[in-house]
Amino acid sequence: MRLLRGVAIGAAAWLSACALGPAPRGGPSLLDDYRRAGSSFALAEIPNDLSGISYSPESGTHFLVENGAGNLYEYSSDLRSQLRKFRLVGGPSRDFEAVAVLGNSKLALAHEQNRVVIVTIPAADADTELSVDPNDPEVQELVLPTRAKRNRGLEGLCYDAAGNAGGGTFYAVQESSPRRIYRFDRPADGANASVADGSLRVQEPFDAEEVFSGIAEDLSGCAYDPRSGRLLVLSHLSSVLVDVSTEGEVVRVLRLPGVLRRGAVQYEGITLGPGGKLFLVSESALFQRASRALIYEYTGAGERSNRGRDAERVEEGPIQ
Repeated sequence: MRLLRGVAIGAAAWLSACALGPAPRGGPSLLDDYRRAGSSFALAEIPNDLSGISYSPESGTHFLVENGAGNLYEYSSDLRSQLRKFRLVGGPSRDFEAVAVLGNSKLALAHEQNRVVIVTIPAADADTELSVDPNDPEVQELVLPTRAKRNRGLEGLCYDAAGNAGGGTFYAVQESSPRRIYRFDRPADGANASVADGSLRVQEPFDAEEVFSGIAEDLSGCAYDPRSGRLLVLSHLSSVLVDVSTEGEVVRVLRLPGVLRRGAVQYEGITLGPGGKLFLVSESALFQRASRALIYEYTGAGERSNRGRDAERVEEGPIQ
């Protein structure tokens, strides 16, 4: 009961901190109500390989993960200042591709080898190490189905805190070969779990290869939107953000700006932040010396009447 109550409180805090309001689930795409807030900007402390972002309403900060180097960063709510850096230690490798804040000082990191580790965010104010070793009693590991090809594993992870009757539900995206969306509930006992021994049940709620055909060449990140109950799925190869239901209905496709349109080159992560803002992060381009971020502001339902006036906003239907 303590766990369920904590998750419920965390979900309520997320909605309050983001000022999202009690919007009905389903319905028109909220992407219609977003406008780009200026140009992309550099995250100078992360030179390359930025691969995921997640906002914590508890701390009012963002957590970003850098793959390969094995670093986790904490940034201010506006994403302009680095606050802390965590060196990820232990485990078979440090190739973490995504991060999802769970609440109650817990977050999950998705590894490209199709496993997820749940860790506790240290209370220390200074830079420190953070264990991701599955043999550490403070770390929980969830092992998903084996990837079909090397370097084609998990790329995105998001979390529905109210799912599974308040116990929490994960959605994970596999990049390609094939594209996949996985859904699995967060184990309540805190023990390690795996598909291989039946202790973790993983579902594919829809055929991602079919749903994203002609829209997204790959899948690079995701965010769960509690306002609509749908997923926001990124593709870095196609530079699009897709609003898709958990049953596989594509509601809207947002074309993302490239470098020549003051955007970014390789979008890898997305999160919903304060005020309902969308924060997107990208790896650096050949002529950019740092990873980058781009923000979309939520303008409210009244902006729907202006749809079509901003060519950089929303494109409907599949992309040819």
